[in-house]
Amino acid sequence: EESYDDYGQYDQSYDSTMMDPNIAGDNNKELPTTPEDLFLYVRRNTELDRDECSLCGKTFRGRVAVRNHVESIHFPGTFIYECSRCEKKLMSQSAMNYHMSVHHK
Repeated sequence: EESYDDYGQYDQSYDSTMMDPNIAGDNNKELPTTPEDLFLYVRRNTELDRDECSLCGKTFRGRVAVRNHVESIHFPGTFIYECSRCEKKLMSQSAMNYHMSVHHK
């Protein structure tokens, strides 16, 4: 009989705190109070020569990519960005950058 385990969809070893933005694990960092604080969750993985999220371990090519990941995955909606041209409110810096590039070239 097949189970969720057969397809990797359910893993008993999954650490539910991994995606909880209120738990910084062994990072001992304060919760971000400014968008710049999101860089506190970026660390360098020298073995892979990539930057890494200190909350979940996902790696990226660049600190800004990790920062965007931390904001959208671990702290969604923590900061609101308002467009200076149309006053639209966006939930992340990357969403603001996209909005500006599409709507206000």
